[in-house]
Amino acid sequence: MAAFLIILAVLAALVLLTSYICFRLAFYASRKTENLADEFDIPDDSIYGGFRDLLVSWMKAAKALPQEDITIRSFDGLELAGTYYEYAPDAPIEILFHGYRGFSERDMCGAVQRCFAVGHSALLVDQRAAGISDGHVITFGVKESEDVPLWIDAVAQRFGADHPVYIGGVSMGATTVLL
Repeated sequence: MAAFLIILAVLAALVLLTSYICFRLAFYASRKTENLADEFDIPDDSIYGGFRDLLVSWMKAAKALPQEDITIRSFDGLELAGTYYEYAPDAPIEILFHGYRGFSERDMCGAVQRCFAVGHSALLVDQRAAGISDGHVITFGVKESEDVPLWIDAVAQRFGADHPVYIGGVSMGATTVLL
């Protein structure tokens, strides 16, 4: 009986340890990305490698444009950050959300040029636990989706309730918007 309890305790400890390791690897984000004028946070050994030069040129072009930092408070008290690029005062605004373990400056840098090409302004959002927004836990769109209406409300308060707003995202950002 004692041996059974010891085996059960060891198995329970292994399950807890495995669960903790999986949480840390998949859901926990400890590092924050800062928007530095002369550095570009693009991993070298990743899918971004072949597109590094293009991403850097888009990031430089976006940084050179007039922009405004916007923050909101999430439903659970986190300060969330976004960067607004105005095409024209009356232009529709696209609120755009980045992907898993990404951040707006890198994942959405080409979106500013695309928005301007179609006559839209852009609001690039750093989702919770990413970029310069607060938080440490990524929920794959579950809690992030509750932030989307808050961003829409912030735009409506600033530009008027009748101002055209579009929302979009890539990867986990698309999940966030769809939820």
